[in-house]
Amino acid sequence: MADTHDAVENDHEDFSELVKKYDLKSVGSNAPIEGRIVDIVENRVVIDIGQKTEGILDREELLDWDGTMKYKVGDTIAVLAKNVNFKEGYIIVSKRQLEQQEGWENVFRAYKKNLPVQGKITRLTPDEKGYIVDMGVEMFLPMSQVDIQKVKAPKKMLGKDFSFKVVKLNKKEKSGTVSRRILLEEEKLDKQKKLLESLEAGQVVKGVVTSIVDYGAFVDLGGMEGLVHKDNISYGRINHPREKLRKGDEIEVKVLDIDKEKGKISLGIKQKFADPWIDIESKYPMGKRLVAKVVKIVSFGAFIELEEGVEGLLHISDLTWEGRPTSVEEYVAVGDKLWVQVIEIHKDERKIKLGLKQLEMRPEEKYLENHRRGEIVRAKVKKILKSRVFLGLEPAVEGVVKISDISYYHIDSPSEYMKEGEEIDAMIISDELDRNYKVQLGIKHLSDSEWKTFFARHKPGNAIEVTVRKVSDAGIAVEITRNIEGFIRIADIDEEKVSPQELEQRFKPGHRIEAMILRTETERKKVYLSLRALSKAREREELQKYMKAEDDSVTTIGDLLQNELDKNK
Repeated sequence: MADTHDAVENDHEDFSELVKKYDLKSVGSNAPIEGRIVDIVENRVVIDIGQKTEGILDREELLDWDGTMKYKVGDTIAVLAKNVNFKEGYIIVSKRQLEQQEGWENVFRAYKKNLPVQGKITRLTPDEKGYIVDMGVEMFLPMSQVDIQKVKAPKKMLGKDFSFKVVKLNKKEKSGTVSRRILLEEEKLDKQKKLLESLEAGQVVKGVVTSIVDYGAFVDLGGMEGLVHKDNISYGRINHPREKLRKGDEIEVKVLDIDKEKGKISLGIKQKFADPWIDIESKYPMGKRLVAKVVKIVSFGAFIELEEGVEGLLHISDLTWEGRPTSVEEYVAVGDKLWVQVIEIHKDERKIKLGLKQLEMRPEEKYLENHRRGEIVRAKVKKILKSRVFLGLEPAVEGVVKISDISYYHIDSPSEYMKEGEEIDAMIISDELDRNYKVQLGIKHLSDSEWKTFFARHKPGNAIEVTVRKVSDAGIAVEITRNIEGFIRIADIDEEKVSPQELEQRFKPGHRIEAMILRTETERKKVYLSLRALSKAREREELQKYMKAEDDSVTTIGDLLQNELDKNK
């Protein structure tokens, strides 16, 4: 028993001797000591500090923010000697105190010199209005100062190292407030300045899509965002930018415009490629037939994509020859690939008109295969315009009569000659369709035989009865028959000069008068008449009758006198 007591006493004396040999000035002097971890036992870490006795460190001081051990046996660390545990025979050391001491010095220096300082976000505050940042000393990071953008997932920031700006310090409590946002904004402004100085309109640069909105996409060019408007994404039709782009896409864009004062950059994707409309007329000439895709249907037709950036309109009226369809969907649907024909192209307006029915023979063309020029056909008056009349020949087949082909004489309006809904005879006057693909018809041509008969029976000098149709300054237009017109020039009215006013008073439309045929023009189907010539002819006839009557009268009296003389004798 005495031996054991003696041994304990001897150990205490030995440790005291060791402590005496250790430089006690280091304990509590705030001087860092380099040490090596030699063992980790439960909540204690044994540190070789280069002395006869070890240093003991609380294991918790080596744990990371999430509770994991940051060090292992053999690692070298710096610690502070705090005091001596004479009872157990070791020197108590601390790594945390050293970090707090050095951390405060770094934070204070950064604050004074306006420098950034490194730190690790270790935990959220209880009210989650900010974070605690470990910089050796713990600093408060408000949630509004974490990033330029709102932090959507606060827990994902835990354990991350960043640079911060010290914005406020409390020396007494050795605490303060830091901001990461200020550094990010400064960095962003610096990058924006450099980027704006380096960019020029026309450059092709790389960027990353950061966000997509209805009107376009924002692209990060490396510190500054530019906008690719929806219209500048593709030459083709897009309803929303998401059809072509996704957030995070790495893309190449062309710089279209830079507003350095407002810090705005306009970008384009389609501008990297040639405009497909440049040589559109050579790629899609009139009459070309091709297979294309239906991309959109509207009430008046369907839009057909010929290639990306080039669309044509297939109008509802060009779907079929069999009248106007009640709806476009009767014939085509989105996604259909069908044959179409280019029927119109307007490069300046970037418009192409396509046809589906044009792939087939027109009903009018089929009609002319079965009917020939000179043939008389029955038709219904469908529409009367000022200069022409449209006639229905068959379902989906129309003919047209120009006003000049209604009558050989002048008429002011086709309605003078016919009414809508009336059925009339007409003659096919051409084996080809007109420019509007109508069968060319004539009505006046039906009277050709009537004209021939008239010219054969009536010669210049003949007197005929006519109807006044129209009075003008030049003379009187008269109707000989429905299909034959004549004209009396004002000089052929009377011996005396007649004024237009007198003419209108003397001759009213509808009056029947007699006139002499002055001359006829067979080819032009013209008949010129004269009242003046008829009047002179009638005078001559009267004179001749009178002279004949006088001759007859003188002979009779002489004879009578002679007879009387003979009787008296």
